[in-house]
Amino acid sequence: MTLEPIRRRRFSEPDRAEVQETIARAVESGPERFFERYVRLPQSFGGRFISADLFKETFEPYRRSKETRDRYNTPVHNAAAVLASAQLRRVLAQPAEPGREAVVLLTGIPGAGKTSAVLERGELPRHAHAVYEGQLADPQVAVAKVQAILDAGLKPVVVAIHARPEQALENTLRRFEEVGRGAGIEVMARVQGGLPEGLAAVRERFGEAVELRIIDRREFAQPREWKGWDFLSVLKSEGNHEQVKQRLSQYLERERERLPEAAWRQAAGLAPTFPDRRADRGLDREHEAAVPGRGAAQEGRQEALLTQPSPVGVGQESTVAKRLRRIVDQSVPERAAEGSRQRLSLEEIGRMELEKQRALDKQRSPEAEHEQSRKQRDNDHGLER
Repeated sequence: MTLEPIRRRRFSEPDRAEVQETIARAVESGPERFFERYVRLPQSFGGRFISADLFKETFEPYRRSKETRDRYNTPVHNAAAVLASAQLRRVLAQPAEPGREAVVLLTGIPGAGKTSAVLERGELPRHAHAVYEGQLADPQVAVAKVQAILDAGLKPVVVAIHARPEQALENTLRRFEEVGRGAGIEVMARVQGGLPEGLAAVRERFGEAVELRIIDRREFAQPREWKGWDFLSVLKSEGNHEQVKQRLSQYLERERERLPEAAWRQAAGLAPTFPDRRADRGLDREHEAAVPGRGAAQEGRQEALLTQPSPVGVGQESTVAKRLRRIVDQSVPERAAEGSRQRLSLEEIGRMELEKQRALDKQRSPEAEHEQSRKQRDNDHGLER
């Protein structure tokens, strides 16, 4: 199977850049071993529950510990997303069992409780051929996913889990403390703010051929269910991208005193401070697997951990899980040591990080190299610039 291109990001930290490249090359050179690992994960239900976050558990450098999940979550994300997209195509090519003609596209802001809503009882919805958990905020991506399901002769059912952004952020912070995988507020804002537009494109293209269900968790203890495209506007209730991001930023700043440094940094979108531990050799094993002639990667013995957000109220996840099953069944800059320097606001640190990245990009450009050479020649002539 031909994979989509794996887009590389720029990282100023050498180990994060190397993990990204090594994992990407390993996936590109031998994706089958990652599909095999994924299908063996109990949480994948034989590969029919498809999630980029769960695919990350097939990468040894990522899954070794809470700290490595934090440090390498972003570097391995694009490779995991490409594998998840390919796995969906693989599952759609498989014949569906009688009575299992629905394919659920499960979406919503990170921390809304999507995964736990489906897997609470340890099984997929009984009418579902597959469940794909992913973001549909990008209209092009959303339309392509639905088209692939229809082309396979199956019924697309979009299930959107809707939550207040502050509640979702609190859930991701708890998940980070438990397993090391959180979510940045920029990604959360982009997903929640953009989802109505992505789904509007689906409605315009396919109309009633696609079913929409919304599980409204804004009142966490009393989730409500909305059925049909007439309720698409419910997903606009928490604001657009900028409004959601402002709310998340304000909440994160209010809670900063109680949060561990690592949890705050990942939510703010800053690089982790966890040091490079090449001695663990997780990276080396994946590197060996990526090099032709070096043999298959050694399988990790650590069982992948199902990462899911913690509910705020005890016993409330089961209620949402029941609702979801019924829906498908019916439908076919770093802070210094404490006290050593004045605390900076989230916005100030974000600007500093952006300037740092821009400076890094500029240093790598031919124009910057030419300018540096010119300055050096001027300095050699005693000129002060």
